[in-house]
Amino acid sequence: MLLKKIALLTTSIIAAYFVSGTILSRIVFPSPEVDLVNYSRPGDQFVSRVEGFQQTVLAVNQNHIHTRLEILPHAAGPPEHIHEAFEERFTVREGEVNILVNGEKKTLKPGETVTIPPMTPHKPFNETDRTAVIQSDQDLDSLPVQFGYFLSQMYPIMDREGGNLDLIMQLSVFGNEMDSWLVGPPIIFQKTMRILLEPTARLLGYKKYYPEFRPSVRAEAR
Repeated sequence: MLLKKIALLTTSIIAAYFVSGTILSRIVFPSPEVDLVNYSRPGDQFVSRVEGFQQTVLAVNQNHIHTRLEILPHAAGPPEHIHEAFEERFTVREGEVNILVNGEKKTLKPGETVTIPPMTPHKPFNETDRTAVIQSDQDLDSLPVQFGYFLSQMYPIMDREGGNLDLIMQLSVFGNEMDSWLVGPPIIFQKTMRILLEPTARLLGYKKYYPEFRPSVRAEAR
């Protein structure tokens, strides 16, 4: 009987936390709306010191952006990850690019192209002493503008000294709209955790949009 009461109390506390937190974060203190189509402009750069990536926007085509990505020498790149809803296709312009695709390591040379279908685990990186350059295909839909927005907002978070907890909290605020999932934990588990942690993250001050992280603003600050 006691265990049943404890379980009921615990469930009630969790439910109250989730409901009140959701009301506060989404209704009382909602995130500002961002004009995603006009957010990125040619010349904008998304830079990640941790990943060793410097991505430059070449063009904005309706709901997609086309980019040139410089992968610095010995750059570790992002963790192995999956996109549920969009395909990536890019061509190597300079240097050599290493990439894991479905656990298989490939080395791409200038002129070679790779296509990453949705739901395919992948991870680009650079094992050489030379900067590698890859470019998205402007004849096809490339990076969704929404994902480019999230990258520009996420990279500064990744480069500060907050550690994994900092990243987890920020991802929970971005929610399931940020279509990037770690290989390993089931995607449904990752989605659930983002939903459950969002109220706490918002109350701790994490935001969906940081005006100071917008590429044009960061460039002017330099």
